[in-house]
Amino acid sequence: LCAIERCHLGGGCGFPKPVSCALYPIRIKKLSNGMLALNVHHWDICRDAFEKGRREGIRVYQFLRAPLIRRFGEDFYDQLTAAADLVLSSES
Repeated sequence: LCAIERCHLGGGCGFPKPVSCALYPIRIKKLSNGMLALNVHHWDICRDAFEKGRREGIRVYQFLRAPLIRRFGEDFYDQLTAAADLVLSSES
């Protein structure tokens, strides 16, 4: 946990971690047509976390469920999960 998150969870801060931080390694980019693109940023320092996720079968969008819902809503997350299930089932 970062210092802001520890402070918030411990009751010392009246605000949660900014959603842009909570979503990392997902980065949000505004496209020229006004739509948003969500991309996973692969940074060497996060390599161990990605490896652990692979071993445990946890995908980035699953790990970041709460911040994704906080930013985009439950309906978005449900649609994201359905799309991921469809794509992943076609890969099998």
